[in-house]
Amino acid sequence: MAFFAGFALVAGVNFFMVEVIEDRRKHSAEKAKEEMRLRNAERARLEFNSKDAQQKAVAQIAQYYENPSLWAKWRLIVSQSGIVGVKPEAFIAMAFCIAILFGALIGFAVKSVSIGVLGGMALGASPFLYVMAKRKKRQKQLLAQLPDAYEMLARVLRSGQTVSQAMRAIADEFSSPIAEEFAYCWEQQNLGLTPESSLKELAKRTGVLEVKIFVVALTIHSSSGGNLSQLLNKLSLVIRDRQKMREKVMALTAEGRMQAYMMIALPIGIAGILTLMSPGYLSPLWEFKALVVCTLLWMGVGYFWMQRIINFDQ
Repeated sequence: MAFFAGFALVAGVNFFMVEVIEDRRKHSAEKAKEEMRLRNAERARLEFNSKDAQQKAVAQIAQYYENPSLWAKWRLIVSQSGIVGVKPEAFIAMAFCIAILFGALIGFAVKSVSIGVLGGMALGASPFLYVMAKRKKRQKQLLAQLPDAYEMLARVLRSGQTVSQAMRAIADEFSSPIAEEFAYCWEQQNLGLTPESSLKELAKRTGVLEVKIFVVALTIHSSSGGNLSQLLNKLSLVIRDRQKMREKVMALTAEGRMQAYMMIALPIGIAGILTLMSPGYLSPLWEFKALVVCTLLWMGVGYFWMQRIINFDQ
């Protein structure tokens, strides 16, 4: 009897703790969604707070598509990465500081200006690589959410609601990043931006091909009509097929990619180990700086070539 009483006590405590944790999790999720909605609303208000905000927004979008500058592209990449609270200028300043600091340290350690410059340039690129990695991860998450989101949009539209209401449903039911993007698009329309301009802004912010197709479909539907829910269902199937093909390509090229990564990392790793074990062993190699630079250059060309082969065009 004591055993069963103890078992019942443990089971009861466990059930109580699970209920408490689940309730806190739901409360935290609701709070996070509300904070995201308020943040998007404030972001939209700050961006479109002047009398001619709509004309300015349309002009900026048109200017970007016609002749995007390098600075505009970098700001867009930072925006697509989902990093908040850090301005694009901060990453550039950080890159310069890292390049100068670590370049000087490396050059002083190996007593070579050229090696210090190369090392500083390589490490100085780390903030840009971080932003690009965050952007790629966010776009991958967004792409994984799109099929279910498009299917939900189709269901909401079939129930008789408008496109704006369907976007609000996506913002309420889904998690970030797709909820954040659709909520921001919905807030823009509430503040007076035309649906066409807000949708173009959505396609520009995400940088995902499937979102651009969605925007084109909505734009055509608004001008010529048609069965939008059926189109969204077909688009959802196309995205799923593309994801399956992408995963198949990644699986078939996994061995080759691993071999390429090992071939790239092996010379650098062995050079580092030999330098630590015998600092003067590789000294004759640094006398042929052009050879070292050309080797690193061709290794980089091989890496980017491999990425172009296995990656889908976005």
